[in-house]
Amino acid sequence: MRIRIVSWCAFALVLAFEWSSAFAQTARMLIGYPPGGAVDVLGRLFAETMSEAVGRPVVVENRPGAVGQIAAEALKAAAPDGNTLMVAPDATVIIRPQTLSKPPFDPLADFAPVAHAGNWAFALGTHAGLPVRTLADYLSWVRADSARANFASSGAGGSTHFFGVLLGQTLGVPLAQVSYKGAGPAILDVVAGHVPATVQPLGTLLAQAKAGKIAVLGMSAKARSPGAPDVPTFSELGYPALTADGWFGIFSPAGTPAETVAKLNGAFVQAMRSSAVRDKMRNLDLEVREMSAPEFAAVVKADYARWGPIIRASGFSGDN
Repeated sequence: MRIRIVSWCAFALVLAFEWSSAFAQTARMLIGYPPGGAVDVLGRLFAETMSEAVGRPVVVENRPGAVGQIAAEALKAAAPDGNTLMVAPDATVIIRPQTLSKPPFDPLADFAPVAHAGNWAFALGTHAGLPVRTLADYLSWVRADSARANFASSGAGGSTHFFGVLLGQTLGVPLAQVSYKGAGPAILDVVAGHVPATVQPLGTLLAQAKAGKIAVLGMSAKARSPGAPDVPTFSELGYPALTADGWFGIFSPAGTPAETVAKLNGAFVQAMRSSAVRDKMRNLDLEVREMSAPEFAAVVKADYARWGPIIRASGFSGDN
């Protein structure tokens, strides 16, 4: 797909002039997930931003499969000239390689983080028909019968799976994962009462919570969400170890010149300051956090180190 080029501000025109010689060919934005989902919507938004900024077409390539691994391998193989980028969630970059005995890419060595592209909070939701209204209620209810200690995730080996593992470790209850193919089916089974609880991005639970079909007991952000002010943070409930973010990022191949990375970062940060882009990100329930490329690289490194022990302790393998 070719993204239509429209000049969006003087900043974009300056970048287009500066990059006219360095970026002579059509650029690519790799997306490791199918069309229509959140990653795809976000990837196309930023592909358009890149196209407008550099003044030339950007081709979107969906390469779905293996938690984004196929797109990540394509990024690793691309020339480090700024002409190939990837939009990916933390599940692809942080979690997937740490579930494999022989990972095909090392995110810390094979990729150059370009820009943070929005973050979201994890939340614990329970079936509204349970005798549970608070996290303390839930813990008492689960401890009364170990058969109740399971939760629906959006897929084995993904971020909701491992936040559920962290949740169980921190709360001291042996939570068992029930894997689904996406957030939608997982949430529907909780609404129907087939599974008592789920771990999901907070935004995906709010519609059912407002309808009174799911109770959201806590969320992982540092502060309460403006969109759900009645949902307490896990930290204020006494569990600061459960403070965590899921995020999306934009990456280029390792070896991309620092000057090129900095210019790309500037283009994306500038775009995220516009109301049009912010509104679209808000519709995806993403919080904008402006970061330089080195600041985002530090987040990637820290999260890689944080989730590694949790993944290994779970015993999960993505090899099968």
